[in-house]
Amino acid sequence: MFYSQYILTRRGPLSRIWLAAHMQNKLTKTMVFSIDLVKACEKIIAPEAPMALRLTSNLLLGVVRVYLRKAKYLLSDCSDAVSRIKLAFKISTVICSPRKQHLYWLLHFAAFFTES
Repeated sequence: MFYSQYILTRRGPLSRIWLAAHMQNKLTKTMVFSIDLVKACEKIIAPEAPMALRLTSNLLLGVVRVYLRKAKYLLSDCSDAVSRIKLAFKISTVICSPRKQHLYWLLHFAAFFTES
């Protein structure tokens, strides 16, 4: 082995990154958001002990997969928020007689046109 075995142990600093590279179905949403990608990239770029190139490439694949998952979660949260905002401010049409519509318009919008 061309790396310190502590790196990939269950509680190691890059264990979840390695898990994302090889078994991405086992990652939960809480696990994805608990991963600090900046620290993980720093540990991959400047490791404490030398690492094999193949291990480094697998870890970088894990970083990309975690980043992809975070982006997907952000996109789904944003689209959900946009749809809720659109639903909250949806203009409902009220069916009433033309006279009532005219009175409503006079009450709410006539002040804008009479102030000169």
